Amino acid sequence: MTYVDQRDPKQSSTQPLHSSGRGGNRRRGAQSAISRRRGRFLSIIVVVIALLIVVRLVLVTMAPSTSYLDLSRLVGDNYQTINAFRGSILDRNGVVLAASKPAKTVVVDPAQVQNPNAEAQLLAGILNLPESQIHAALITPGQFAYVDRQISDADANAIESAINSALARGLPDPLLGISLIDDPIRVDPNQAMAQALIGRVTLYGEAQGGLENYFNSVLTGTPGTEITSSAPYNSNLPVPPKVIKEAIPGKNVVTTLDTSIQLDAESALSAEMVASQARTGTVVVMNPTNGEIYAMVDETAGLPPNSTASPVAPLNQPQPAFTFTQQSDTINAVTDAYEPGSVAKIATFAAALKAGVVTPQTEIVVPDSIHVGGSTFHDAEVHAPQVMTPKDILAQSSNVGTIMVASKLSPTVINNSFNNFGWGVPTGLNLHGSSYGFLDPVAKQSLTARGAVPIGQDELATPLQVLDAYNVLAAGGKLYTPRLALSIGGKAVAATSRRVISPSLAATMRSLFAGVTDPNSTAPLAAVPGFAIAGKTGTAQIAYPNNPSLGYIPGQYMATFVGFTTNSSVPLSAVVVLTEPKQLYGGATSAKVFSDVMTYSLAHLGAKVVTSPKSPSTVDNVSTTPLPKHFVLNQAVNPKPSVCVKFGGRYRIVTLGSTCGGRSN
Repeated sequence: MTYVDQRDPKQSSTQPLHSSGRGGNRRRGAQSAISRRRGRFLSIIVVVIALLIVVRLVLVTMAPSTSYLDLSRLVGDNYQTINAFRGSILDRNGVVLAASKPAKTVVVDPAQVQNPNAEAQLLAGILNLPESQIHAALITPGQFAYVDRQISDADANAIESAINSALARGLPDPLLGISLIDDPIRVDPNQAMAQALIGRVTLYGEAQGGLENYFNSVLTGTPGTEITSSAPYNSNLPVPPKVIKEAIPGKNVVTTLDTSIQLDAESALSAEMVASQARTGTVVVMNPTNGEIYAMVDETAGLPPNSTASPVAPLNQPQPAFTFTQQSDTINAVTDAYEPGSVAKIATFAAALKAGVVTPQTEIVVPDSIHVGGSTFHDAEVHAPQVMTPKDILAQSSNVGTIMVASKLSPTVINNSFNNFGWGVPTGLNLHGSSYGFLDPVAKQSLTARGAVPIGQDELATPLQVLDAYNVLAAGGKLYTPRLALSIGGKAVAATSRRVISPSLAATMRSLFAGVTDPNSTAPLAAVPGFAIAGKTGTAQIAYPNNPSLGYIPGQYMATFVGFTTNSSVPLSAVVVLTEPKQLYGGATSAKVFSDVMTYSLAHLGAKVVTSPKSPSTVDNVSTTPLPKHFVLNQAVNPKPSVCVKFGGRYRIVTLGSTCGGRSN
């Protein structure tokens, strides 16, 4: 059926409705307007969102909130130090004196700690530290703080177990921010042996005193660095640490020390200190022909473990009785300079022999006292005037005889001789706190010094300097620099030396000091079975501390014995110094320690007796000017009347030109 529009009979049945006309245009215009408005609205929204994003980015970049700062700190790379192992200190036979072993240190990143109270309580129970101390570390400003250094393996395992146990049960980490880092600990397998000499290393890796400080530059390794990546709240990302710089361990130092000799010397010294109640004691054992030190011992009077008193009373106060000794806090062998007494006579006689004012055969009439510069000097015992040779003077340790010999020399010559033997100058072993000793310049010396200096007063020397001087005689006139290292990092340390006196003068001097252990000499107790010993005793007064102008403390003395072998396949020397022993003479106290230490050391080193060369009767560089048969005392030193002594059926005249009962000599 065909539909026909009655309004327009001409309209085709196929013509679309509303295909043209005003109404159609109006609808299309409305739709376009709506689209434009929607576009503008969407554009505005996009622009606003973009502006908000830009503003937010600016705020985050220029003025981030605290929470974002906190999160930024928790995310990223953590740089950690890889602590280097410190080199070991070994004795000459490979015995470990000090070494580093693995240990853990507890550290914290306070920014990651969520519950400092709970964490402090948990750690306090493991580490046995005050909870308040740990809490303070956990809230320290910054991102790193130490909680406890170099903890035991048991404590480290307990911390790791606490964390792993909680995580295994699905619980949060109970120690957020806590880490265990490698931190090697320094150990001394021999405990207190040579405590001051070896030194120590603090928890923070600082070397203090002794060999630790002396060789610190080579013992200290180079730390490394590693990076660990982490996410917030201490959750490590599944990325292994990346080592940026490997840690380089320090070098080993093989010392000249012999643990067996060191321990024996410590024992022998301790026994004599207790027996004689000496305040302090020092022993040094060396090879005089290369400068190697086998032992260096320093001990003080002992106190009960919980005592708060000082182990050594001031020198001008009585020393409390003690029954054992303990290690000294300082290396007295190189730090404590003292008036050495008669051991100083080595420099005086060496100068006199070299200048030709005496020979080994010179006979000297020696009274028991002498006046010099307004002071009177005495021998240890009252005696009638005696005819003595230089060897007799040294064997009997005659102060008067030594002063008479020194009177033929100028103070400058004597001072130069002391300096040449190493007194008043560095030894070359510059351990921390080492003293050069003291020797007044000639221009500052008093008239009394003309008598005091030649016999070991008005001057200061350390025990090592005293031993160095006698090593010169044992080493044929050379002074070898004392040393404590055989090798460093596998590289041998060479011996160094300088010539002090000629070989022939050294041989003559050895012969003069060889009688010290004879039955009628000052130190028969220093004898070593099977071996010949040359050496000297020293018994010197102690000046008031910090105020020498007060003079000497009544009844207080330093007792010294120094000596060396003259017929041993292993050359060996030693010095022993005791402070204020009850038996004041070095020959009665220090000599005994010397004998004990040398006897053991020679046996331990496998020393054999060898035939010693015959000592020459003359010396190099000695004046050929004929000497009077009987020694003449310098009138400028002692303008006293002459003394006549009948000896061997003949009269000896002290002052040339004088007469005895009308009989000239």
